[in-house]
Amino acid sequence: MTATIDFAGKAKTVMEPIPMQPVEMDPAMKHIAAEGGTIDLELFTADKLAKIVFCTIHMQETGVLESTAMIWPDDSHNLPILWCNLTLVPEVMNVPIFDFVPMMDIVVWPEYAQKYVACVSDLKEEAIGTFGETLIDKATNLPSLSVYTLSPYKLVAMISDAGVEKVPDVAGNYIRKYIELWQQAEALTENEDRAYYLRKKAATSKLMKANDPGYPFMIDVFGEETTHKVFDLVF
Repeated sequence: MTATIDFAGKAKTVMEPIPMQPVEMDPAMKHIAAEGGTIDLELFTADKLAKIVFCTIHMQETGVLESTAMIWPDDSHNLPILWCNLTLVPEVMNVPIFDFVPMMDIVVWPEYAQKYVACVSDLKEEAIGTFGETLIDKATNLPSLSVYTLSPYKLVAMISDAGVEKVPDVAGNYIRKYIELWQQAEALTENEDRAYYLRKKAATSKLMKANDPGYPFMIDVFGEETTHKVFDLVF
């Protein structure tokens, strides 16, 4: 559990090269405590980035723990979305997700694929090597339509309890590569690329928000209004 609870904090530490500024938000949303669980949420922004999200959700009755580190690019820089996530269901499953979610069609824009998607293949292979014998299944199905948004090199895996301790290190590799891409990113011009990018980003946000598999469980614990507010901030 310790590695999972500290997952967001460790991801935040790796992101220190990015000059992050806190996003103004309702203070009540930073730490949400209900009878059946807690949510800790931090939001930041930075040059070229709309928001950087660190979120940890703990369902006390079931012991389910979900930690997320995400980066959403701003409307002027065509970066992918960084998504590092770990869901832990005690005695049932430990499922990490790692990917750079593409914001362009990688067939129509092959240069985008070469820059932002091809590198995910190397990250995936490195992650599989890091997990080693703790990797139970490297191709677990994601029970959500959110899978439509992911790259061909996504890693949605099943790992043993021992593998949970390796998750922050794997996430660190994805984050460091993303920082490298962020540093090199240039502004989009007003053309079809930017128009498609904005449409794809909005559609990705809508799809992820509407299809999170934890939604019904969160409503049971935190209520519909609070859950919607959290999803609006994260996605």
